[in-house]
Amino acid sequence: MSSGNDYYQLIQDLQKAIQGEYEAIQFYRALIPMAPPDHRKYIEQIESDERTEHIVNFSNLYRHLTGKEPSVHHGKLPTDYVSGLKKAMDDEQEAAEFYQKVYLGSNDPFVRKIFFEAMTDEMRHATRISFLYSNFFLEDGRI
Repeated sequence: MSSGNDYYQLIQDLQKAIQGEYEAIQFYRALIPMAPPDHRKYIEQIESDERTEHIVNFSNLYRHLTGKEPSVHHGKLPTDYVSGLKKAMDDEQEAAEFYQKVYLGSNDPFVRKIFFEAMTDEMRHATRISFLYSNFFLEDGRI
């Protein structure tokens, strides 16, 4: 980090990333039972990525930099499968864009690596969710 402002901005960005990942985990856990059986494994994999990689990496870096535990609060949960997929697509895309901004704004190789990996995962998740969304309507005969 080149300045104190960069440090505080990174802490804020990490807190935002952790909160977003926490909300995503809760969201996908609620979405899984709403999904058609053949869609569940894909949503479970996305939830697993968020739970075992992203939030862990962001939280570890946050603890390393601050010596504190990150704080999180609950977000909104899906009310139905289709609107849940739509929201998930939007959220994954927004997360990828945010992670790209942090990645490009950092000179620290470790920070860049963590945000780059999360960014590419979020892009992959957005693509998968878009497929599930389209596939849902194809299977249902609406397209």
